[in-house]
Amino acid sequence: MDHYSENEAYPNELDTIDAEELMATPYIPQNFIVKELIPEGLTLFCGPSKIGKSWLALQLCLCVSLGNNFLGFETTKCDVLYLALEDSFARIKNRVAKITEECPANLRFAIQAGPIGDTLEEQLDRHKALFSGTRLVVIDTLQKVRGIPDSRTNSMAYAKDYAEMSFLKRIADKHSLALVVVHHVRKLRDKDDPFNEIAGTTGLMGAADTVLLLNKHDRTAEQAEFLWTGRDVQSEGIQLRFTDCIWEPTGDKVIPSSDSRSTLPPIVRKTCEYLKRCGFFRGTASELLTRMGEPDVKPNVLTRSLSGAAYDYLRQEGIYYDSGRSGNCRWLELTYMPGDDSDASDANDDYDANIQ
Repeated sequence: MDHYSENEAYPNELDTIDAEELMATPYIPQNFIVKELIPEGLTLFCGPSKIGKSWLALQLCLCVSLGNNFLGFETTKCDVLYLALEDSFARIKNRVAKITEECPANLRFAIQAGPIGDTLEEQLDRHKALFSGTRLVVIDTLQKVRGIPDSRTNSMAYAKDYAEMSFLKRIADKHSLALVVVHHVRKLRDKDDPFNEIAGTTGLMGAADTVLLLNKHDRTAEQAEFLWTGRDVQSEGIQLRFTDCIWEPTGDKVIPSSDSRSTLPPIVRKTCEYLKRCGFFRGTASELLTRMGEPDVKPNVLTRSLSGAAYDYLRQEGIYYDSGRSGNCRWLELTYMPGDDSDASDANDDYDANIQ
């Protein structure tokens, strides 16, 4: 394996991995707090003032803490921290009462927090230590935890925006959090790309993993567009309607979505069909292709396709994938474990433990 890392002789040596090893190694995918919408990492949630961003942020917190769907998307139930820095506890209580009669004990509120680069990290470290189940933190709003703005050139403003967002991302990554930061947009419209309306420099969006945008073309309109884009999500959007203090999807999509399975390489489906017949395979990609009767597919194409699908399509089909190198040969191992019985669950745990 051509994989070099730090050693005593060269402590500052780069830790590298060769392309072949990279493409053949299955990695655990990003965990989602809201499926297909909000993964772990830093999310920037933007929208104009006074159109209901905080209502939607609170709705998100309640849904996740209760394990309910959010705007039609499945959530991972967990502890939640909502930093409502522009509100009072009395206002929060009033809003919660208007949304739900359920009062989850795993949803916690704060109305004060320290600034970025000062006490904020210590406060979030302490909260995570006290409430280890916390996986979603919402900061409403970004401006409340930023330093005092000063006069600077655009390049310096970009550097400051990027540095502050990178600081928040480090906190999210350190604690495996979905950290959602509420922010504003400019008054000027951008017909070509609504994400260009986000207030500040592109450093804010550039440092975020995911960006959500709640927008209205007309402030008096009943409906709003809810758009999202990011490194680990597919760029899409839906129409929302604000009724009785709750945002609800209308069923209309703003950006047509595509079925990820429709772009799945055919060789992956054929491999699944083969494994469901034989149950287990361990050997080289060439040997697997020969057994499946696919001489026209190149071994590296098979390896790359399986690695890319190892944790989504294959796992959904009950097939567990691993790979490695022995001498000059790369081996693949695929096991079919149908159903949700205890043996399959134990094998799943063992498989996860071996993934890099």
